Amino acid sequence: MNFSVASKLEELGYNVSAIEAATVESFKMSVGNLAKSAQNEWIRLAQQKLKTSREDYINGLRMAESFSMSMVGATTKFEVQLVGKMANNYEFGMASYDMKAVRPGWLGGAKAKTSKDGTKYISIPFRHSIGSAARLAYSGKAKRDDLSKELRKVAKDYGLNRMLRTASGGVVTGSVKRVPNSAPVHPYLRGLTRVQHKTGGHTSKGKERGSSSLMTWRIMSEKSPASSWIHPGIQGANILRDVEIWVDNELNSLINIMMGEVR
Repeated sequence: MNFSVASKLEELGYNVSAIEAATVESFKMSVGNLAKSAQNEWIRLAQQKLKTSREDYINGLRMAESFSMSMVGATTKFEVQLVGKMANNYEFGMASYDMKAVRPGWLGGAKAKTSKDGTKYISIPFRHSIGSAARLAYSGKAKRDDLSKELRKVAKDYGLNRMLRTASGGVVTGSVKRVPNSAPVHPYLRGLTRVQHKTGGHTSKGKERGSSSLMTWRIMSEKSPASSWIHPGIQGANILRDVEIWVDNELNSLINIMMGEVR
């Protein structure tokens, strides 16, 4: 998405070469403010449209390099960009791929191990949340199966929804509770484990402070079925298209206001 103020002025019928230097400087300041406003509008649209990808996407708009100003000859250039591979995948989309085979892939990474028979494998962690954090929300089949509702029930039934402490109020650390693999629950929730960590300090009642997460692990290996571990791809959000329309409208208004003042 590129916008040239000079081209837009000519498009609207103004003689660019006749504009006074003071007006040019005012344009630079106003266009810089417009660029910052475009960044804020982009973030607002992302907050409105996205769910599970919202945090990663917006972080890509808030990086230090997401906004810059530079000079190209005598022309001032303002740039707003979406930073990061995943943020751009969320915007422009990504094709389906095999997570086992695509390099470096899970099996080609440093964390992959080799079994006694020479087979490469890796344990893939999945984090679950009984809260409402958008970045941990279920998608795909898990969402269709209403897994969020069952997760809360399973966590309560198997005691994974409360902090496990010692008699003196200390936090028990590590994997403290686990749903058996044979449990009559959704297959995605078998092996669900509560993992606890100490965070330091104490509560007003003298108990140690701690944090926890609900995790499951699944094994990916070279023996996994060819049809398994296929990422479905990502449908592009196409938010940039709406930002482009917004900037074009705002730039038209800005030029008409400023050139009206010149007259």
